[in-house]
Amino acid sequence: MTEIQQSIKAAISEGKLHAAEPQTDAAHQGEKKGSEQKPKLSLVPYTIVRCLASLDNIFETRLLGWTLAKAQSVLKLYNKDLSHINVEHALNVTRVTIPARLLLAEDDKNYGNVKKSFTLATKKIEYERENRLYHLNIIAFPELIKDGRKSLVVFYIHNELWHALLDFSKGYRMFSLETYMKLQSTYSVILYLLISQQSGPRNYSIEALKQLLGCDGQKAYSRGFNFFNRVIEPARAELIEKAPWYFEYSATKMGRTHKICECIITPVLNKKVALGDNVVSNTADALRLRLDDAVRHYLTEHFKMSAREQETIEPLILRLGNTAEQLAMIGSIRQRTLTGRVKNPAGYLVRSLQALVK
Repeated sequence: MTEIQQSIKAAISEGKLHAAEPQTDAAHQGEKKGSEQKPKLSLVPYTIVRCLASLDNIFETRLLGWTLAKAQSVLKLYNKDLSHINVEHALNVTRVTIPARLLLAEDDKNYGNVKKSFTLATKKIEYERENRLYHLNIIAFPELIKDGRKSLVVFYIHNELWHALLDFSKGYRMFSLETYMKLQSTYSVILYLLISQQSGPRNYSIEALKQLLGCDGQKAYSRGFNFFNRVIEPARAELIEKAPWYFEYSATKMGRTHKICECIITPVLNKKVALGDNVVSNTADALRLRLDDAVRHYLTEHFKMSAREQETIEPLILRLGNTAEQLAMIGSIRQRTLTGRVKNPAGYLVRSLQALVK
């Protein structure tokens, strides 16, 4: 029996599973008010992006996506009511209950497909924190429970994995959860996340691209022609139909056999997709930025600066040096705002940067 299974069984037998603290009326009102607004972009840590390549089907991908959104609901990143997804915490594990309907496409009435998400229990993820390396099952003990007319999916995850869903220290990607859930292919989801903050054309070796998509080692895709026709082209077509961003690509061939060895992928704004204006504009703002993810996250988290505000001071920050030097200087400025009780930290940061680079 694995560590997570032992922890879950112990928690169940000892009655230690308990519901998360109920929200106050004010919190509920705020959440409902927020749910009427246009949804903001969500974040997916690089740790989770990497594990997507190991998933076998879109139902596993959706189950992981909804779990990610619920974990991050405390950050108010996703501006919709997720109270229908229930979370109960124990000492080492978290029990999650999700309406089975969320795992199906709008036109899919076959609840038998929900069980295809249960194979997520066979997938593992590596996560390192505080000098410890964890090798965790993504979920454990998945069940499909019928409660009257409702069907619910119940499963457990280790609390260290719950922490990984909120750990942006190794970088992250911004994305629209609505788009994520509309996509029918895990390949489409991964490519959507890859281009969601790509600032321009990017060169991938074919082997690296296959590894990112989880196609490496598959004989069906050993030939570049098959890989592009069966994976890249269908994913591109789906993004054109459903996503605020799609991509163009060009392949480089080498040698007498004209074997495809590299691929240049360029993100393209999809003006035909009728998504909320803030989703498109916020993503466009992020794409224009050249700052490292860690710097952008620090500015957002500690100075409450939007992507547009970050863009205005980007040239100043870039003149500070590499990413480590940028973070060190911005961190020291933040310390001064705390000790000096500065009322407008963002304004103080701008003035300090202007003085530094004169």
